[in-house]
Amino acid sequence: MKSFNFTFLFIISVLFFSSCSNFKIVTINDMNKNKENTESNTLKNKVKISNQESESTSTSENYKESLSKAEKVVDAAREQLGTPHLLKNPKKKSATDCSGMTCKSYSVVGVNLPRTTTGQAEMGKFVSKKALQKGDLVFFTSKKNNRRISHVGLISRVEKDGSVYFIHTSTSRGVVEDDFYMKHWQDNFVTARRVL
Repeated sequence: MKSFNFTFLFIISVLFFSSCSNFKIVTINDMNKNKENTESNTLKNKVKISNQESESTSTSENYKESLSKAEKVVDAAREQLGTPHLLKNPKKKSATDCSGMTCKSYSVVGVNLPRTTTGQAEMGKFVSKKALQKGDLVFFTSKKNNRRISHVGLISRVEKDGSVYFIHTSTSRGVVEDDFYMKHWQDNFVTARRVL
């Protein structure tokens, strides 16, 4: 019976000691370190999320501010509707040309555009026709298939049905609002820029 107990204890001891390498003694210090690491990681995640939220809020606020400025620019352009072109102004009343109209419109939000159409075409960033929105500048050439910019207008409306309108200064009609997708304008379109 003793030999059985001894054999049994021996087997249990061997199993216990052979499995000891799989065990790790955990101290209170280890537990505190794990807790600190968890809290630190949680804090880092909160800071990361907080930064993402503030970046998102900042982007949203910038977008709203740009839209608000665009509305003011378009309103300033609308106030000029009917103003004659400089070349068709025999009585020397208040008159403007295309780049003068856009300069005056943008000045209400503190943006000083260059006085020439080519200078304005270098401002801001490129915008595709599909992404046009209020306040964007659109540039045209006077001759089809010629890329030399000679005319500028200001997007005034973008409708839900896809219609787009712009305000510009026509030589014969003065400051007017036209359909951007009229064949004449599409044939002579060169580029669009977003300044705000």
